[in-house]
Amino acid sequence: MHESEYTNRNVSPPAWPLRIFRFFVKKEYLEEIEGDMEEIFHDNLGQFSATKANRIYTLEMLKLLRPILLKNVKHSPSLNHYPMFRNYFKTALRSLMKTPMSSFINIFGLSIAIGICVFVYGFAHWVYSTDQFHINKESVYLVTFTADRDGTLQQHGMTPRPLGEMLREDFANIKNVCRVEDRNVIVKYQDHVFHERVRYTDPDFLAIFTFPLKWGTSSSLSDINSIILNEDMSVKYFGEQNPVGMDLLVKFGEGNSKAFKVTGVAKKFPDARTIDFEFLINIKNLQISDTQYNADDWSSLLNATLIHVDNPLDIETIKNGMDKYRVFQNDAVEEDRAIVSFAFEPLATLHNRAGDIRDDISYSSDSNYRSTIYLSIVGLLMLALACFNYINIAIVSAAKRLKEIGVRKTIGATRRVVIVQFLTENIVITFFALIFGVILGATFFIPGFEQMWHFSMGFTLIDPAIWIYLPAILLFTAIASGLYPAFYISKFQVVRILKGSVAFGQKNPLTKMFLVFQLIIACILITSAVMFTQNTAYLAKRGWGYNQETTMYAQVVDVVAFDKLHAVMDQNPDIVSISGSSHHLGKDNSTTLIRMEDRQYEVQEYSVDANYFGTMGISLQQGRAFTENSESDKQRVVVNETFVKSLALAQPLGHQFKMDTIHYEIIGVVKDFHSYSFHQKLQPAIFTIAERRDYRFLSIRVQADQEEQTYKALLHGWAELFPDTPFQGGYQEDVWGNYYQEIRIHATIWQVFAFIAILLATLGLYGLITINIAGRKREFSIRKVLGAGLKNITNIFSKQYVLLMIIAVIIGSPLSYILIKLLIETAYSYHMPIDYSGVIIAVFILILVVFLTISTQIRKVLNANPVDGLKVE
Repeated sequence: MHESEYTNRNVSPPAWPLRIFRFFVKKEYLEEIEGDMEEIFHDNLGQFSATKANRIYTLEMLKLLRPILLKNVKHSPSLNHYPMFRNYFKTALRSLMKTPMSSFINIFGLSIAIGICVFVYGFAHWVYSTDQFHINKESVYLVTFTADRDGTLQQHGMTPRPLGEMLREDFANIKNVCRVEDRNVIVKYQDHVFHERVRYTDPDFLAIFTFPLKWGTSSSLSDINSIILNEDMSVKYFGEQNPVGMDLLVKFGEGNSKAFKVTGVAKKFPDARTIDFEFLINIKNLQISDTQYNADDWSSLLNATLIHVDNPLDIETIKNGMDKYRVFQNDAVEEDRAIVSFAFEPLATLHNRAGDIRDDISYSSDSNYRSTIYLSIVGLLMLALACFNYINIAIVSAAKRLKEIGVRKTIGATRRVVIVQFLTENIVITFFALIFGVILGATFFIPGFEQMWHFSMGFTLIDPAIWIYLPAILLFTAIASGLYPAFYISKFQVVRILKGSVAFGQKNPLTKMFLVFQLIIACILITSAVMFTQNTAYLAKRGWGYNQETTMYAQVVDVVAFDKLHAVMDQNPDIVSISGSSHHLGKDNSTTLIRMEDRQYEVQEYSVDANYFGTMGISLQQGRAFTENSESDKQRVVVNETFVKSLALAQPLGHQFKMDTIHYEIIGVVKDFHSYSFHQKLQPAIFTIAERRDYRFLSIRVQADQEEQTYKALLHGWAELFPDTPFQGGYQEDVWGNYYQEIRIHATIWQVFAFIAILLATLGLYGLITINIAGRKREFSIRKVLGAGLKNITNIFSKQYVLLMIIAVIIGSPLSYILIKLLIETAYSYHMPIDYSGVIIAVFILILVVFLTISTQIRKVLNANPVDGLKVE
């Protein structure tokens, strides 16, 4: 025999098809068929691979499961006939009505957990549907480039201005090209005048992004005099009427305006989106709004360039032909701004990658995906709490049905029949919980969350996927909560049940373990609520690195407007200091590259005047600030502490670097400041002297307690000077928008989860104590007759539940600390110092709740009449 044949003979066919075959096929056919199939298997090994031979063997085995070969099962007892399950349904309803309190606790707990699961589904469905409504999402790509910044390759979403048109001309497999440039303008219609952001784009925009129109036609975007609005802007300017054909005046700058005819209004956008628009106009209008605009300038960048290909496979061909455009770009810019390569990001997954792409027109949904994971974990924990709670209550409720179980077993019911009965009844109960849970989720949890965050998940029961999700939740919950009680109750012997000698629910370690799990989960969720609340309070008090309380600002169109406003406000006696700048903290800055020795760094740049540091209250750490009217300071900079740390400068003062071919010297270091919210990490920043002609911001520091009066004076002065221009400015402490409201919402959400966890854990504890009381009712009655009082009864309870509480605290405390610390560190760039204070508070709350729950049951035992406990039924 050849070695290969010997090897094949020692290879056995897969076992699981054979086991299935033996289970279903009559005994008299087994030996012959098995032998034949094994021979065929070894023959196949000589011709095919082992994997293919296994596959053929499996398929042939399954094909042999023919009716003529199958065992005769027509006399097997059936558990699925209709009358039996109808009887179980009636029994379940009677049980619900007979024990209303237990039924309420069961259904209430499961309803809350299922309601949270429905909410989690709605949120996850919203997150995973982001940008998926675009028909061409799989064949539309954002053009990006990679460049060496800070010694690492970074991906950027902006592109050279001429790239889009060249791609259109050079590649026949590109169907549409869309360039995007966003600019700030003033839009006026009759008495309605607002600062707005207009999106200049190609006519292909509405072919690439399939936003349907409510009124008008998308092709009208090819007209240079047309403007398309979204629905919110249409209502803002025109009310509910159809504005198509009406004129809007767009002011690009002082003395530069143009009238546009409204030719379209987009329908309300889905909330699950990362790209949209307020106003669309043809990109050729850039030549009108900016007379210096050069569409052929490779050194200037557009906000975005998108392409639409016939076939997604064509993108590789286009990618291979991008090298010549890289050469064009690098020949037009300084060496520091050279790019490495071009890349393409599909629209379908752009929101997933947006967090890693600089200057991307799409915002990142990464935080939403993380939130989906967190909420899913919370949903599972709540479901586990409810199931543990249900198990305890189900057991104590079933204690009243022991005689019924004994009678059923006496007349022939097997343990399997009893198990099926209890599981069926449990499915009925869970079904009612599912109905109430869906109502809770759809009318309370989801709307409440949407109202807090001011958006719509678009949740609907018409969604086909929800009707897969809900039955899955029903079966999972019914089996998870009912399996243990069914097995536990069905195991009791008939004789012991009828004699009344079943010590029901007393020394059941698994039930006590369920309580420990409940207390641990509750400890985790209470800790999360406490620590998120603490963190919210900490961030509310955290300093910004400058004085935001007594400062305000106004954004002007040019230096002429700045001088007029400065002259008016300089006469106000409540103003301590005024400064001008090209950029402003929290509102605007530029990103620039600096070269130091053999490496380049990307930093934030703020161009300000010499008074800016004093006006904004930015503290000087080392060196000096700028000197007013100093020509030499135009080549000097002030940097922040993060700049010094990032570049590892031991002696920063006097250090020089190169920026745009000019050498700059560091003359001062200021303390770190948060230019934007605490969500964003501090970045290296430099301050340069701003040219007076570039002033766009006027900053004011006022005397304490005079903020409101001075702000009114600022508004009044603006209205007199610029009656046709809406005011753009405000209190400095408002530049972060809704940041503090967002972190308060985080704390509120965890507080709600903690409250629900406490509620469910309390119900579970109530169920377990009730089991104890039900099983020891006669014992407590005897003890009371013999003189047992509060101290004695309390000691009896304490021996059992104090130990369980200690175990839960020992496990739950460090686990809560580790998990919540990880969660806060992941969610926040800056947060409070994390210690055990939050855990200690959470443990105290949990102990207090457990103590109050046990106290109510001790009081119940003390108030009970011992005569009732000594009666024999």
